[in-house]
Amino acid sequence: MTGGVPVREAATVALIRDASVGGGVEVFLQHRVSSMQFAPGMSVFPGGGIEPRDYRGARLWRGPRPQWWAEQFGIAPDRAAAAVRGVTRELFEETGVLLAEPDGDDATTPDPSERGPLDRGEGDLESLLTDHGLVLSAHLLRPWDRWTTPPGPPRRYDTLFFVAALPAGQAPDAMTTEARAAEWLRADDAAHAGTLGRLGMLRPTLHVLTDLAKAADVREVLSSPREIRPGGN
Repeated sequence: MTGGVPVREAATVALIRDASVGGGVEVFLQHRVSSMQFAPGMSVFPGGGIEPRDYRGARLWRGPRPQWWAEQFGIAPDRAAAAVRGVTRELFEETGVLLAEPDGDDATTPDPSERGPLDRGEGDLESLLTDHGLVLSAHLLRPWDRWTTPPGPPRRYDTLFFVAALPAGQAPDAMTTEARAAEWLRADDAAHAGTLGRLGMLRPTLHVLTDLAKAADVREVLSSPREIRPGGN
């Protein structure tokens, strides 16, 4: 806590896919409503605060263990595990994209109506996945960056940034009350628009987009070494 303002834990994910023309990657951006208390009207990646319910969970996921994520971000393993669950939950709540896969032969697909209760704080991701015979696909996520809101604003966040390739057969939507619209944009076009002020962005969002714009495709994004330093790279 600095100056009486607590620094809250948060996580966000840049959902990407290969650009259809000309190489590079496209990124899914949400354009927030002007009534939001944090980053009103800004263009952002899906995500939000890490909640106590994200710390609850004992089931293993598919992908690197919490200790690996902790080492990448420079945080404790319990926080790393909560962030992986939390960012997956937020992505599902805000876009309908679920980073999960069958955990047996009786797996079912969650109904879109199940996003609402999660968004209202009812239940948690692990219960949802268990009910549908699914397991979290942590291997689809990639640690990317870490930024902390500087002193001054009434709300401050220590935010972990992830990247994830859009899973086959899924498509994100804009069915969230936090955004007035959402769209796929080439990372280079989005970074250019943010630099010129055509799209309002916080510095971390623009920084991530600028990095993603350098990649030839999704494969390069997911395979490139990444060193993460608190406060941003």
